[in-house]
Amino acid sequence: MAPRISLVFLLFAGLGPAQQQFPIHSIQVEGTRFLTPAGVIKASGLQIGQKGDTPTFDAARDRLLATGYFETLGYRFKPSDNDGYDLTFDTREMSPLYNLRAEALPATAAEIAVWLKENDPLFIGRIPGTQQALDHTSRLIEQYLVSKGKPQPVAGKVVLLGPQKYEAQFNPAAGLPNVALVSFEGNKALRSTDLQNAIAAVAFGQPYTETNFRILLDSQLGPLYEKSGYLRVKFSNFRPSPSATVKGVDVKVTVEEGDQYKLGDVTVIGAMADQSKHILRVAKIPPMTTVDFDQIRSAIVRIKEALRHEGYLDIECSMDREIQDDKKLVNLILVPQPGPIYTFGKLEVKGLGLDSVAAVEKAWVLKKGEPYPGDYPTYFLRRVKEDGWFDDLGETRAEPDINPETHVVNVTLYFRYDPDAVRKKRPQPGQPQ
Repeated sequence: MAPRISLVFLLFAGLGPAQQQFPIHSIQVEGTRFLTPAGVIKASGLQIGQKGDTPTFDAARDRLLATGYFETLGYRFKPSDNDGYDLTFDTREMSPLYNLRAEALPATAAEIAVWLKENDPLFIGRIPGTQQALDHTSRLIEQYLVSKGKPQPVAGKVVLLGPQKYEAQFNPAAGLPNVALVSFEGNKALRSTDLQNAIAAVAFGQPYTETNFRILLDSQLGPLYEKSGYLRVKFSNFRPSPSATVKGVDVKVTVEEGDQYKLGDVTVIGAMADQSKHILRVAKIPPMTTVDFDQIRSAIVRIKEALRHEGYLDIECSMDREIQDDKKLVNLILVPQPGPIYTFGKLEVKGLGLDSVAAVEKAWVLKKGEPYPGDYPTYFLRRVKEDGWFDDLGETRAEPDINPETHVVNVTLYFRYDPDAVRKKRPQPGQPQ
């Protein structure tokens, strides 16, 4: 998204004759969430005590916008009590922010980050993905490389490293070759075509570096092998070569699948360890000859759904594993983090007549103070429709009001009258009665 210049400053910077220059008495920054006000002020190039006027403040605003860190940025100023100006920047930062990567450069990402923190007042360890921010950071990295006696043009882009995982990558401006084709050798448990189809979704067309490519293989193909119990699979001996058909590189990979592992013990630890029998019962982990982590992830989903139904609306559940290489066993450790129990508060029904409201309230089984099942309102409305309570019923919806402080949930049910509903149910001429 391109930054937009706020018009707020027009209200304060004056639309008439140019202002006389006066010393800047104070500078404030409003609206920041990630950046520090001190960093914004330093990046603006303004200092307390220097003389300022509208052109001076315009130039400072433009310097900040040019960094690509801001979605909108304006300013306002007013006379101070000391014959000067009090200046305020109104900011809205760009988001999301991305971690830094360095590929094929004579410096690591960690080294570059240290230098940026010392030389870029806006840098907080991550940067926006705007082209302006990428270009701004590229120029600063070039300055760093010059200081190290290794000058080189640099370019940046946001790259995909795995499902929903992006980073801001900086590499030589000449570019990196893109992945054109991936082939495998050494694999026996999974067919090459299955591996190629899985990696194609994220790797093809991506700039090739061994580090990036290894991350993509681990994130995309690791789960495929885990489904069949192969927990020690390794990808090695990468051999990129120029593609004969398109501009890019074909990469050949050796797969070391290792042994299959069986499922050992499954235990529950943490806040709900005393309810381990209940947790394992709702998990419904099936008997397995070899461990299947797709089944394990499905079991975790069942745990979360069951506990939400018991009122644990903030439930999280993580999984650890203890691999016994000598026995080719993996012990599974479930760690439910339930959070507080939410209780039901009150029910409000809208869109129905008094008699119908009374019928709905009577059928609603939740009582005040009882644990609140997160899926109950949806279930209740579905039964209302399926059982045909109202012939003229149209759209329905439930809006739970969840209070994270009191852990009480009030529910409002909305019903809409549809005069065509009855007509739609009646047999039309020519239809069987």
